[in-house]
Amino acid sequence: MGLRDYLGKFVRRRTPTPHSKEVFNLGIQEKRNVQHIIGPVLYDVANQSTIVRTCITQLKTEIFRRGYEWEKAFYKICEDCGTTHEKETEVCRNCNSNNLRNPSNQQMLYAKKFFSGYVNRSEQKFIDVLKELEADLNIADDAYLVLVKEYYLDNQGNVALHKIKEIYRGDPLTMYIDVDEEGDRGEAHYTCVSHRDVYDDDCSNPCPHCGSKLQPVYYINRVHGKDQYFVEGEVMHLSKYNPSRLYGFSPILTLWSHITTLIAMENYINTSYTKARAPRGILAVQTNNMESLVKYWKGVKEKLEKDPHYIPIMGIETDGGSKGSIEWVQFMNTLKEMDYINVKDDLRDRIGAFYGVSKIFQGDTSTSGGLNNEGMQILVTNRSVELAQNVYNQYLFPFLLKQFGITDWNLNLLRSEEEDNVAELRRREIEINLATQIKNLGFEVDMDEDGNFIYSKPPPKEEEKPMGGQSDKKLETDPYAGTDIDASQLGQLQEQQLMGQQGGSEAPKTRNKPSMSVGPPNRNTGLPKEAANNNVDKRTERRVG
Repeated sequence: MGLRDYLGKFVRRRTPTPHSKEVFNLGIQEKRNVQHIIGPVLYDVANQSTIVRTCITQLKTEIFRRGYEWEKAFYKICEDCGTTHEKETEVCRNCNSNNLRNPSNQQMLYAKKFFSGYVNRSEQKFIDVLKELEADLNIADDAYLVLVKEYYLDNQGNVALHKIKEIYRGDPLTMYIDVDEEGDRGEAHYTCVSHRDVYDDDCSNPCPHCGSKLQPVYYINRVHGKDQYFVEGEVMHLSKYNPSRLYGFSPILTLWSHITTLIAMENYINTSYTKARAPRGILAVQTNNMESLVKYWKGVKEKLEKDPHYIPIMGIETDGGSKGSIEWVQFMNTLKEMDYINVKDDLRDRIGAFYGVSKIFQGDTSTSGGLNNEGMQILVTNRSVELAQNVYNQYLFPFLLKQFGITDWNLNLLRSEEEDNVAELRRREIEINLATQIKNLGFEVDMDEDGNFIYSKPPPKEEEKPMGGQSDKKLETDPYAGTDIDASQLGQLQEQQLMGQQGGSEAPKTRNKPSMSVGPPNRNTGLPKEAANNNVDKRTERRVG
């Protein structure tokens, strides 16, 4: 085996990336997405449907109802090996190093101040931008978070550092993902950070305006006939219901027939109760004397205006042998005949089931009580809310913290269901009892700044020994060993002996059982014992006659 064959074993190999059939060439490499073609129609239909908008509004309310909080990513981190510890410790469990540190509060000072105020020039709060993203996920299943950064370049034109200045929501109808023929992002086109109008296919070419190194393009915003190019770290794409390598799939398309049917039913009711409604039907009467029929019907109308309860009776003459007839031509059915209520409830249930919003959250109190199990309805909606919160906690917030340079803290949405305060106090009581028991075992118990108990084992005490290695201290022995005296009764025996010495040979009186016979008090001196109604032993009590 030659040297070339031997070194050939260490050449890096790579598994081929699977191609996607949905990627095709349309100006840029992108997936055929329905959102970009009929996107405005999807948003219009979703906004017109009362049921869809109710579901989306309730989801946004429950997801962001309690806001967000900052949590420590760890309690201690080793500066030598980078091992994180979830509990308070003094020594690294990996390398036994004492070089540990707490999470840095300096990391989140700028981000915490940034999120507390307006995050863009449109005077939007951070929660407002998140609610816009949630609406996009429920309508188009595509949401884009755009970070407006301020870059600082070095002498060579490379990005030295950046600072986030604003946060916006990207429109799913105009945002595109820039990928190559294999579906990889940031591999097809390049642009300059300072001159965003540059759009080149070769990364080796410098910027024609400033000579800086070109950065890969990840996203493109096509609006008003112009293209805006975004580099890595400026845009975050999310999909909730159908996450894939590129775009999601709109839930409105799945529920299209249900939503449009509900809209048509509501429009039908609207036109039925307005002046433009069609008559319920006509009454066709076949007669040879039209003038008498018109005259008679005019008289009936006058009587009905005077008496609404008047019942007209009409007789129609016919020619010899011919039969008269009256025919009712109905133009529209009643709501009961069309089963309007049941059909609407079924369509509403299917839409609510897709979004995970129960009837009780849609303001339908008819399902309350009895066997409807409101607790199960709330549980179903809470699980849908938890699923939606995971999209932010596991995807959006980690990306956002990475761009802010925060590694020691996590940003999480609070659960929509509030914790039970009584259960929290009981859990705290159990923790205190466990801490007391652990302390009785010889451990040292302390509390950190978050109220968590810290347990540590004290070092063993070393006994002092003389220089010769032998101790002159005599071993303590039990003086009562081998006798009938129990050490537990030693105190009682000493007390009895002391009482005997003070009172001579008289045995000490026992106090185990009080005397049941009580003599008369001093004020009854001179009287018989029975004359004083004292608490005496009933066995010796006798009645005075």
